[in-house]
Amino acid sequence: MTHALSIRTDVEIVPYHADPIFAAIDRHSEAWSVFQVAPEGQASIDADAETFDALHALLSTPCATRAGMFCLVRHLRWWLTEEAVNAGAYDTEDGPNAWTIAEAREADLSLCLGVERVQRLPTALPSGRLIAPVIDHRPVAASTPVRFARLLSRAGDVVAALVLVGGGGGLTGLASLL
Repeated sequence: MTHALSIRTDVEIVPYHADPIFAAIDRHSEAWSVFQVAPEGQASIDADAETFDALHALLSTPCATRAGMFCLVRHLRWWLTEEAVNAGAYDTEDGPNAWTIAEAREADLSLCLGVERVQRLPTALPSGRLIAPVIDHRPVAASTPVRFARLLSRAGDVVAALVLVGGGGGLTGLASLL
């Protein structure tokens, strides 16, 4: 019996460290760091090409574990923050660019994991008018009114459950008398 953390798939048991996203994150981090310190000229061009390839490999690598998903979200948030000033450099003429894909992947993983920072935009009509203003869907800090509202919500659930159980028992009792 092994005490190593592992993940069971349909085919085999995969060791925790075998998640391919970790290698892709390391490759992208290393390539980005090398590009930041590369001198001007051919070295900078080569480092830029490696960073580009590492970014596309990172965005196309699947996550095999929940921990890998968290690490990818953290890495993409860091990269999107660092490269925000260069977002326009990722524009392409043929379809979505790497910047857009990175934002979408970070938002999807954030939604899947239940962590914050999913940015929602208002829906626009064909006329250009907005249906609703931008609403921040992140949970609010637990203040006293919020705690009281949660307590009332839970109390309502308890009362509803008691009514269902008590009513069911009463109806069963009446049915057994008839």
